[in-house]
Amino acid sequence: MRAYWRDARDPAIVLEEKQSRTCLGCARLECSRWAGTRKYVCSIGVQKASTDIYEMKRCKKYSDGETMTLDQSEQIEELLLTWYRWQIRQSHAETLAHFYRPEDRTCRGYVTPCSLDEDDEAAYQWADDRQSEQVQLCVDMLPVEQRAAVSTSMRNKESGRVVWSSGRVGDQHATYQAAKHRLFPMLLSRHLIKTAELDRENTSRT
Repeated sequence: MRAYWRDARDPAIVLEEKQSRTCLGCARLECSRWAGTRKYVCSIGVQKASTDIYEMKRCKKYSDGETMTLDQSEQIEELLLTWYRWQIRQSHAETLAHFYRPEDRTCRGYVTPCSLDEDDEAAYQWADDRQSEQVQLCVDMLPVEQRAAVSTSMRNKESGRVVWSSGRVGDQHATYQAAKHRLFPMLLSRHLIKTAELDRENTSRT
Protein backbone atom coordinates (compact mmCIF):
# COMPACT_ATOMS: atom_id res chain seq x y z
CA MET A 1 0.00 0.00 0.00
CA ARG A 2 2.82 2.38 0.87
CA ALA A 3 4.66 1.63 -2.37
CA TYR A 4 1.46 2.29 -4.33
CA TRP A 5 0.92 5.57 -2.50
CA ARG A 6 4.51 6.64 -3.19
CA ASP A 7 3.98 6.15 -6.93
CA ALA A 8 0.65 7.98 -6.74
CA ARG A 9 2.40 11.28 -6.03
CA ASP A 10 3.04 14.01 -8.59
CA PRO A 11 4.06 12.13 -11.77
CA ALA A 12 6.78 14.70 -12.52
CA ILE A 13 8.43 14.10 -9.12
CA VAL A 14 8.19 10.32 -9.51
CA LEU A 15 9.78 10.53 -12.99
CA GLU A 16 12.56 12.81 -11.74
CA GLU A 17 13.41 10.38 -8.93
CA LYS A 18 13.48 7.43 -11.35
CA GLN A 19 15.73 9.31 -13.77
CA SER A 20 18.08 10.39 -10.95
CA ARG A 21 19.06 6.72 -10.53
CA THR A 22 20.01 6.35 -14.20
CA CYS A 23 22.77 7.69 -16.48
CA LEU A 24 20.40 10.30 -17.91
CA GLY A 25 22.06 13.72 -17.81
CA CYS A 26 25.62 12.37 -17.76
CA ALA A 27 28.01 14.28 -20.01
CA ARG A 28 29.44 10.95 -21.22
CA LEU A 29 26.11 9.52 -22.32
CA GLU A 30 25.55 9.43 -26.07
CA CYS A 31 22.31 8.73 -27.90
CA SER A 32 22.45 7.18 -31.36
CA ARG A 33 19.79 6.03 -33.80
CA TRP A 34 20.01 3.04 -36.09
CA ALA A 35 17.16 1.72 -38.26
CA GLY A 36 14.67 3.76 -36.26
CA THR A 37 15.88 2.41 -32.89
CA ARG A 38 17.30 4.73 -30.25
CA LYS A 39 20.30 3.42 -28.33
CA TYR A 40 22.12 4.88 -25.32
CA VAL A 41 25.90 4.42 -25.22
CA CYS A 42 28.45 5.25 -22.49
CA SER A 43 31.40 6.97 -24.21
CA ILE A 44 33.95 5.62 -21.67
CA GLY A 45 32.53 2.09 -21.73
CA VAL A 46 31.53 1.82 -18.07
CA GLN A 47 27.93 0.88 -18.87
CA LYS A 48 26.65 -1.54 -21.50
CA ALA A 49 24.73 0.06 -24.33
CA SER A 50 20.97 -0.20 -23.99
CA THR A 51 17.80 0.89 -25.74
CA ASP A 52 16.19 1.57 -22.33
CA ILE A 53 17.76 4.32 -20.25
CA TYR A 54 16.27 2.86 -17.05
CA GLU A 55 18.45 -0.23 -17.49
CA MET A 56 21.58 1.95 -17.21
CA LYS A 57 22.15 2.50 -13.49
CA ARG A 58 24.10 5.61 -12.48
CA CYS A 59 27.71 4.83 -11.56
CA LYS A 60 30.40 6.65 -9.56
CA LYS A 61 31.82 8.19 -12.74
CA TYR A 62 28.61 10.08 -13.47
CA SER A 63 29.34 13.69 -14.43
CA ASP A 64 26.90 16.40 -15.45
CA GLY A 65 29.74 18.31 -17.13
CA GLU A 66 29.43 21.32 -14.83
CA THR A 67 32.48 20.72 -12.61
CA MET A 68 35.68 21.83 -14.32
CA THR A 69 39.12 20.77 -13.10
CA LEU A 70 42.32 22.81 -13.44
CA ASP A 71 43.57 20.49 -16.19
CA GLN A 72 40.32 20.87 -18.12
CA SER A 73 40.50 24.65 -17.70
CA GLU A 74 43.97 24.60 -19.27
CA GLN A 75 42.66 22.42 -22.10
CA ILE A 76 40.00 25.04 -22.83
CA GLU A 77 42.70 27.72 -22.89
CA GLU A 78 44.64 25.73 -25.51
CA LEU A 79 41.51 25.07 -27.57
CA LEU A 80 40.55 28.74 -27.57
CA LEU A 81 44.06 29.88 -28.50
CA THR A 82 44.18 27.41 -31.41
CA TRP A 83 40.69 28.56 -32.43
CA TYR A 84 41.75 32.23 -32.30
CA ARG A 85 44.77 31.62 -34.56
CA TRP A 86 42.57 29.67 -36.97
CA GLN A 87 40.09 32.55 -37.01
CA ILE A 88 42.86 35.04 -37.81
CA ARG A 89 44.07 32.87 -40.69
CA GLN A 90 40.53 32.62 -42.05
CA SER A 91 40.07 36.39 -41.92
CA HIS A 92 43.43 36.96 -43.61
CA ALA A 93 42.57 34.48 -46.37
CA GLU A 94 39.23 36.21 -47.02
CA THR A 95 40.97 39.59 -47.23
CA LEU A 96 43.52 38.31 -49.75
CA ALA A 97 40.75 36.72 -51.83
CA HIS A 98 39.29 40.16 -52.48
CA PHE A 99 42.51 41.36 -54.13
CA TYR A 100 44.25 38.27 -55.48
CA ARG A 101 43.16 35.20 -57.39
CA PRO A 102 43.36 31.99 -55.34
CA GLU A 103 45.42 30.34 -58.10
CA ASP A 104 47.33 31.13 -61.26
CA ARG A 105 45.43 29.69 -64.22
CA THR A 106 48.67 28.88 -66.02
CA CYS A 107 49.69 26.59 -63.12
CA ARG A 108 46.33 24.98 -62.46
CA GLY A 109 46.71 21.37 -61.34
CA TYR A 110 50.36 21.75 -60.31
CA VAL A 111 51.18 20.37 -56.86
CA THR A 112 54.26 21.65 -55.05
CA PRO A 113 56.50 18.75 -53.94
CA CYS A 114 56.54 18.34 -50.14
CA SER A 115 58.77 16.46 -47.73
CA LEU A 116 57.45 13.96 -45.18
CA ASP A 117 57.80 16.55 -42.41
CA GLU A 118 55.77 19.06 -44.40
CA ASP A 119 53.10 16.44 -45.06
CA ASP A 120 52.91 15.66 -41.33
CA GLU A 121 52.64 19.36 -40.52
CA ALA A 122 49.85 19.78 -43.06
CA ALA A 123 47.98 16.82 -41.54
CA TYR A 124 48.26 18.27 -38.03
CA GLN A 125 47.14 21.65 -39.33
CA TRP A 126 44.12 20.06 -41.02
CA ALA A 127 43.15 18.33 -37.75
CA ASP A 128 43.52 21.59 -35.78
CA ASP A 129 41.35 23.41 -38.33
CA ARG A 130 38.57 20.82 -38.05
CA GLN A 131 38.80 21.06 -34.27
CA SER A 132 38.61 24.86 -34.42
CA GLU A 133 35.47 24.64 -36.54
CA GLN A 134 33.83 22.70 -33.70
CA VAL A 135 35.02 25.27 -31.16
CA GLN A 136 33.56 28.03 -33.36
CA LEU A 137 30.12 26.40 -33.13
CA CYS A 138 30.37 26.48 -29.33
CA VAL A 139 31.63 30.07 -29.18
CA ASP A 140 28.73 31.18 -31.39
CA MET A 141 26.33 30.03 -28.65
CA LEU A 142 27.81 32.42 -26.06
CA PRO A 143 26.26 35.81 -25.22
CA VAL A 144 27.81 38.84 -26.93
CA GLU A 145 29.73 40.04 -23.88
CA GLN A 146 31.25 36.60 -23.30
CA ARG A 147 32.30 36.25 -26.94
CA ALA A 148 33.97 39.65 -26.67
CA ALA A 149 35.72 38.59 -23.47
CA VAL A 150 37.07 35.42 -25.13
CA SER A 151 38.35 37.32 -28.17
CA THR A 152 39.96 40.01 -25.98
CA SER A 153 41.66 37.44 -23.74
CA MET A 154 42.99 35.46 -26.70
CA ARG A 155 44.30 38.63 -28.36
CA ASN A 156 46.20 39.50 -25.18
CA LYS A 157 47.58 35.97 -24.83
CA GLU A 158 48.70 35.97 -28.48
CA SER A 159 50.49 39.31 -28.07
CA GLY A 160 52.01 38.33 -24.72
CA ARG A 161 50.84 41.57 -23.07
CA VAL A 162 47.59 42.71 -21.46
CA VAL A 163 47.03 45.68 -23.77
CA TRP A 164 43.61 44.96 -25.31
CA SER A 165 40.23 45.61 -23.69
CA SER A 166 36.58 45.83 -24.73
CA GLY A 167 33.87 48.21 -23.55
CA ARG A 168 31.23 45.49 -24.03
CA VAL A 169 32.80 43.14 -21.49
CA GLY A 170 32.73 44.96 -18.15
CA ASP A 171 34.81 42.88 -15.73
CA GLN A 172 37.10 41.11 -18.21
CA HIS A 173 38.30 38.34 -15.90
CA ALA A 174 34.88 37.47 -14.45
CA THR A 175 33.19 37.51 -17.87
CA TYR A 176 35.93 35.39 -19.42
CA GLN A 177 35.72 32.81 -16.62
CA ALA A 178 31.93 32.70 -17.01
CA ALA A 179 32.43 32.06 -20.74
CA LYS A 180 34.81 29.17 -20.00
CA HIS A 181 32.33 27.57 -17.60
CA ARG A 182 29.61 27.92 -20.20
CA LEU A 183 31.82 26.42 -22.91
CA PHE A 184 32.93 23.50 -20.75
CA PRO A 185 29.87 21.21 -21.14
CA MET A 186 29.59 22.06 -24.84
CA LEU A 187 33.24 21.19 -25.52
CA LEU A 188 32.95 18.09 -23.36
CA SER A 189 29.93 16.84 -25.29
CA ARG A 190 31.92 17.20 -28.54
CA HIS A 191 34.80 15.18 -27.04
CA LEU A 192 37.23 18.09 -27.38
CA ILE A 193 38.22 17.88 -23.71
CA LYS A 194 39.84 14.85 -22.11
CA THR A 195 38.66 13.62 -18.72
CA ALA A 196 40.84 12.21 -15.96
CA GLU A 197 38.82 8.98 -15.89
CA LEU A 198 39.29 8.46 -19.61
CA ASP A 199 43.03 9.09 -19.35
CA ARG A 200 43.32 6.48 -16.61
CA GLU A 201 41.30 4.00 -18.68
CA ASN A 202 43.61 4.47 -21.67
CA THR A 203 46.72 4.19 -19.48
CA SER A 204 45.56 0.93 -17.90
CA ARG A 205 44.91 -0.64 -21.33
CA THR A 206 48.37 0.19 -22.72
